[in-house]
Amino acid sequence: MLRLVFCDVDGTLLPRGETAVSEETLDVLRRLTDRGITVAIASGRPYPQLRALFGALSHRLVFICLDGALTRRHDFVLHKRPLPPKAVAQLLSEYPKATVHGREAAYSLGGAPVGRPIASPNEVGEPVLKLELFTDKVPEENPNYRLAYREPGIAELVAPCANKGNAALTLMDKLGITPEQAVAFGDSRNDKELLSVVGHPYRMRGTLPGVDATETDSVLHTLRTLFNL
Repeated sequence: MLRLVFCDVDGTLLPRGETAVSEETLDVLRRLTDRGITVAIASGRPYPQLRALFGALSHRLVFICLDGALTRRHDFVLHKRPLPPKAVAQLLSEYPKATVHGREAAYSLGGAPVGRPIASPNEVGEPVLKLELFTDKVPEENPNYRLAYREPGIAELVAPCANKGNAALTLMDKLGITPEQAVAFGDSRNDKELLSVVGHPYRMRGTLPGVDATETDSVLHTLRTLFNL
């Protein structure tokens, strides 16, 4: 019996280009939680953004945020993997334009477009869970961080062991749920680990070639079929 649903946001639950979760989607997630199914939203986005995106339904959901660096439920932290402080200091000395993500807030350094402006990394005052560096020069491989996402001019870094898959395993262990009781949906590189740790992985059609997962055109249609909604 399925007891847990993991779902990526952008390109999966939320179509590319969309900025708001539809009422139809919220209704399906609400009906799942009414049945006692745990729904875990797994995203690269920070917690405040995800909480705002899902609005009044947020108190029913688990959020795996910042590419697996932080897991929260009902505002309680279930799991977190901060970057090593020495690595953060070194990276920010080399790449001073950055958004620094903590547990509760994001901070802007060097004119980065996202976060509360601060003059020095010392003002962060909490463990750093993710760095968004505005540069093309960050090396792909480094023992002190994992490159979670890259696009021209931006590199997003988390702790080496922080990914959606490890966060999912930790959550399943805490809830006493086996992989065979879990289903997951994703569409991009940062979903590969998540899809690999559940018994019922789904990838959006045309994405993640080579990943062992069932293709789907619609998360909502698949959820309705799986749970007879």
